[in-house]
Amino acid sequence: MLRHGVRLFFLLLTLYAWYRLYLFVSHFERGTPYVPRPESVDAFLPIGALVALKNLALNGVMDTTHPAALVLLLAFLGTSFLLRRGICGWVCPAGTLSEAVSMAGERLLGRTLSLPSFLDSTLRLLKYLILLFFLKLVLIDMPAEAAAAFLQSPYYKVVDAKLLDFWLEPGRTTLAFLVVLLVLTLLIRNFWCRYLCPYGALLGILAMLGLAEVRREERTCTGCGRCTHACSAGIEVHTKSRVRTPECMGCMKCITTCRVGALRMSLAGRTLAPATFAALLMLLLFIPVLLAELLGYWHSGVSYAENARYIPLRDLIYH
Repeated sequence: MLRHGVRLFFLLLTLYAWYRLYLFVSHFERGTPYVPRPESVDAFLPIGALVALKNLALNGVMDTTHPAALVLLLAFLGTSFLLRRGICGWVCPAGTLSEAVSMAGERLLGRTLSLPSFLDSTLRLLKYLILLFFLKLVLIDMPAEAAAAFLQSPYYKVVDAKLLDFWLEPGRTTLAFLVVLLVLTLLIRNFWCRYLCPYGALLGILAMLGLAEVRREERTCTGCGRCTHACSAGIEVHTKSRVRTPECMGCMKCITTCRVGALRMSLAGRTLAPATFAALLMLLLFIPVLLAELLGYWHSGVSYAENARYIPLRDLIYH
């Protein structure tokens, strides 16, 4: 119940932020009352955040267009190193919706499909290949000068409004993809998270190298397999003494499902109860935001005049 409450909180927070962005864009497009831009939508600009990270590393300059994107990326990376893919298991709205669809599919069909192990393993590689493509594109192929220019381009200044249009006015290809994804998620648990999400792949790699892990006490475990059945990532938890795979989303469903208390979440050797895990997760997310706010690295530097100039013309801006 605790995790569902946390996920619902972040889902509602995300929907509210996108609604505020809609009102913000509407002001410049249709003259409705002005609403300040919600900076948290920058969490949906991971490519821009990677470019900003490269710009900071090579040029020594913090992005001022959408600085919250980099702040949130760094917060997510730090959280994953300390608390596995807790962002995926407790925060991500896409993961929340994916799990809800999978649960609906299981209720409608009686069960979800389990792919053959070789096919499952092969499909899991897809998200790492997608991640590798974006890392190569941004971190290797993009020159430092191009990174700085991109962050100051008219395109990046209205990229949030263009992303809003993408969801409000999806094309046929987007709709077809979403329908296929919906069907696959009804049939196969958490299809997007398990096979396609490059952000989850990045967080998983850091989690694998990080300090937290799920531990199983073999003397206590009865081998019932309830933990494995509960695992949204399809990990065979009941066969492992330690779970450090990048696929683990830190949801702790395996732990809360275990009837004999044979499983625990361990952070550097110390056991974390679900409530402690959730509290630490919140702190690791909100403290960087508060620091960024205090240091002036949270709010977008795009001026009112620039928004008034670019937002109404965003359909014509491609670079």
